[in-house]
Amino acid sequence: MNMNILAKIKRGLSTQKHLYFLFGVLFIIPNCVLFVTDPMPVTVGIASIIIPLAVWFGVLLLSRKPGIIVWILLPKVILDGGQLVLLYLFGESVIAVDMYLNLISSNASEASELLGNIFLVIICVFLFYTLPTLCLAFYSVKIKDSLPDVFRKKWGKISLLLLMAGVLSGCLSFLQGNTFSVKKDIYPANAIYNLYFAFDKANRNKNYHLTSANFTFHATKPVQVNNNREIYVLLVGETARAMEWSLYGYERETTPHMDKLSGLVYFKDVITQSNNTHKSVPIILSAASAEDYDILYQKKSIITAFKEAGFHTVAIVNQKLTGSLISTFYREADTYIDMSTFNTGSYLTSLHDDAILPYLQKEVDDAEGNLFIVLHTYGSHFNYYERYSKEFAFYTPDKAEGIRATCKTKLRNAYDNSILFTDYVLGEVVNILEKSGACSSMLYLSDHGEDIFDDARARYLHASPIPTYYQLHIPYIIWFSDNYQRDYPEKYQQALKHKAWPVSTNSVFHTMLDIAGIETKEADPSLSLTNEAFIVRDRMYLDDHDDPIPFWKVGLKKLDFEMMDKWNISYDK
Repeated sequence: MNMNILAKIKRGLSTQKHLYFLFGVLFIIPNCVLFVTDPMPVTVGIASIIIPLAVWFGVLLLSRKPGIIVWILLPKVILDGGQLVLLYLFGESVIAVDMYLNLISSNASEASELLGNIFLVIICVFLFYTLPTLCLAFYSVKIKDSLPDVFRKKWGKISLLLLMAGVLSGCLSFLQGNTFSVKKDIYPANAIYNLYFAFDKANRNKNYHLTSANFTFHATKPVQVNNNREIYVLLVGETARAMEWSLYGYERETTPHMDKLSGLVYFKDVITQSNNTHKSVPIILSAASAEDYDILYQKKSIITAFKEAGFHTVAIVNQKLTGSLISTFYREADTYIDMSTFNTGSYLTSLHDDAILPYLQKEVDDAEGNLFIVLHTYGSHFNYYERYSKEFAFYTPDKAEGIRATCKTKLRNAYDNSILFTDYVLGEVVNILEKSGACSSMLYLSDHGEDIFDDARARYLHASPIPTYYQLHIPYIIWFSDNYQRDYPEKYQQALKHKAWPVSTNSVFHTMLDIAGIETKEADPSLSLTNEAFIVRDRMYLDDHDDPIPFWKVGLKKLDFEMMDKWNISYDK
């Protein structure tokens, strides 16, 4: 019986007509998966399948041997493979702008860690989709059979009718109050448009030095209390989520230093404006926000504002930020230390974050006058097991064999150890500032959170086109030295007052300037957590095309809202 089935399959694949239909179906497999996984109106969903099916049926008729067309469309076949891998990782959505940009902003260490753990998935997609498609295309080219002219004319007309039906379905969505756009709703047109958008954005990043060349903050520091030296540290963390900090109520003791730290204010309800480092961190470092993101390319960073106000500025970075605007910002500093260029013994490994501490100590000891330092850590970025010294392997087993739900316990142990290590680094930064005797403060927050197989969706990592609660809720703390509390008591009290208020990452620029007493027309007191003028506003999220939308309308699911309610995250209900 099995032989009969194989014989029928072989006979079925022996004609170009059957191969024609098979290629048409293979070309819309990503569309069918997206129809099931992505939240979209039914009319849009139908259009997203019928329109590309009609197009591919029409395009495949351009040759008597459709396999020739498949080989011409090899980039599309490769794109389909990438799309299917993405759907495995995130469970939904087309290849996003941010994912293209991540390809040029990730370093070799990050790439090897991720690819090494999804290699099996990539191989499976290649073996069960890409390779069979190309083998069938080769077979179509090789066999003598060809599509008859009558067949091509008939299916050319059918393809046109299918296209009209798909367009009609898309138009019906407008009658239902929905939107419909080929460049946003139809794969692969949306993936190709996103690639164009990514290239355009990368070009804008590249030209930042030209578009911002004439900008100045006109920043000043009118008051120097008691003529005391002032040191301010902005510490940008990576991939930390607030729910994993014992400071925020996590059952494991992951932040023993912060739990006991005097002068610490932690903000409980903080949402990031992006789940991508290359978008979130520029918002942290500048006056830009999801609501006004384009000013990013016209105005300089907070480092320049401090420099204009008379501070010696330092950036110490433990991440390779190739091709991103972030590294351009850091180069505005008087001293820029890029630790990603240091020799670690392997191109695929990175230094632990405590390697920052000696350089921080040296800058505090050597620099005279007021000092502003930005520290950018590797934090809890995957692979978590690589992010901490082995003496911090408190929760074990912590070495996972790969990215899959069965490894969740080991992954969570390693992640919690990375938070424990972050807490240690933060504690050491505070110790350095305390010993300096300066009037000082440290602001720490993470750029975004992370999924770690937390619920039935089995989501993992971050930077997905549609985020989750786990990627949005981040830790945000400010430590004030005793000298600072004495010299600027009102700012410390305002921070305490606002600790439970809804906050977003676009507050950092304004809060940091306010803490330091720097005045500039670019500072907005209503966004400063240490200012009595601070007000609560709708918190916006920067979508894939850099448009602001309320964070609770980004496509969050019921499970996300349940977690937000559990952690008392404010949103419009």
